[in-house]
Amino acid sequence: MGVVNCTPDSFFSGSRANGPLEALNMIEKHLQEGADIVDIGACSTRPGAEWPDENEEWKRLEPVLEQVRKHYPDTVFSLDTFRPGIVEKSAPLLGHFLVNDIFAGKFDKAMLPLISGLKLPWIAMHREPYRGPAEITRFFINVAELADKYGINEFMLDPGFGFNKDVDQNFEVIASLPSLVPKNDSGNPVAPLLAGISRKRLTYVPLGTTPENALLSTQALHLHLLFKGVSVLRVHDVAQARQMITLYRKMSTFVN
Repeated sequence: MGVVNCTPDSFFSGSRANGPLEALNMIEKHLQEGADIVDIGACSTRPGAEWPDENEEWKRLEPVLEQVRKHYPDTVFSLDTFRPGIVEKSAPLLGHFLVNDIFAGKFDKAMLPLISGLKLPWIAMHREPYRGPAEITRFFINVAELADKYGINEFMLDPGFGFNKDVDQNFEVIASLPSLVPKNDSGNPVAPLLAGISRKRLTYVPLGTTPENALLSTQALHLHLLFKGVSVLRVHDVAQARQMITLYRKMSTFVN
């Protein structure tokens, strides 16, 4: 999943697209480098960010989605938003897309009925105050129950790296994968795992560097996450992540 931020203040400057043309160029680059999904957002949720109101979010997003509809009708997109109004306005332009919801439906009670009514896949992220791995499992159980309640048949689970978790807590979450994910009656995970660690604090603070210098450390953790059962990597650097996926698939044929 390649990231396109239609924002002026996302934490990694290389992910920012200033207007539709830059967004389209970034989308094209991600697809050329092997992205399966492109994640578009217009509201930075980095720590300390001041969120724009819904009108400003839509003002940034609408012209990009209009161009996306013209140029990329067959590409799988996800929309990084926690506002049901943005999802509703985007549906006529994007058609079928994933809703990447950092509040897991808790920001606005209209979100889950809307996702269900539009028959969209849902990505539910953990951002509760961190109380250990077991609490994340309980959160994921609740997500599965909500998906069942609202008839949302496709959903993914995101542990929320960097959200209400310090660097050590992020590593504790990684070490606890994949046991955080509850099982269904057949003994299988209730949903796939998505991880977004790209260039976040856990990739550079232990090394005393910056997000701009965290490419190699990000890819090292990406490979580890794949072996921990993560199905989708949300990334800034698609080509390098694709290389990690290729190596993982090669290595996994020899690992029990």
